[in-house]
Amino acid sequence: MTSPTQDQSRAARLREFEALTADAARVVAVLAAVVRAREERGWTETEPPEVRFACSGAEGAALPAAVWVALRRDDTATVLEALAAVSERTFVVDRREELGEGYRLQAVEETRPVPDVAPLLAQLAQMLEIPADVLAVLGQWGLDDPRTVGEVNALFDSRFGAAGSPLPAGGALTMSVQEAADVLQLTPAQATVLATLVRKVGVTLTP
Repeated sequence: MTSPTQDQSRAARLREFEALTADAARVVAVLAAVVRAREERGWTETEPPEVRFACSGAEGAALPAAVWVALRRDDTATVLEALAAVSERTFVVDRREELGEGYRLQAVEETRPVPDVAPLLAQLAQMLEIPADVLAVLGQWGLDDPRTVGEVNALFDSRFGAAGSPLPAGGALTMSVQEAADVLQLTPAQATVLATLVRKVGVTLTP
């Protein structure tokens, strides 16, 4: 909990709270770019990404699928609201004494939850298989840093290929006969049969 000192005004405390929120928004903006970069490269899974995102969080404390959708749409405000709703960080805007029952002075605090990006970093790291500390560093850099976009693209290019050449519609996967034989662990005779089928009629594998 962040508490005010005696000489801090409420206006000063509000500015401090707004600065903390702006820091969180800076990280969220980068994570939104990460989400969009991943979606640009298509999916082979049949389950929607927002559903898989919701299932990637800690049991009983997972962020909802709507957070992924908000990130995809660069809706920072909605993401910050979701992070504040689950945050355990509290910021004291003002503390004063008021007369209570029996005309006794009692302390009254005005508090606000601080958006905590840690759960979002952890959940995205789990789903995207990118270490949370890497995502945190990108968030600290911010979108204004020329390194950020390049590093985000490098992360996904190495895993899924460059943006602009996504998987074909329907999640189809294209590979050579030899690659298919290696993946399926076919015998040489079976690989020959597969090659014949592909050459004669073409083969499409669907879920």
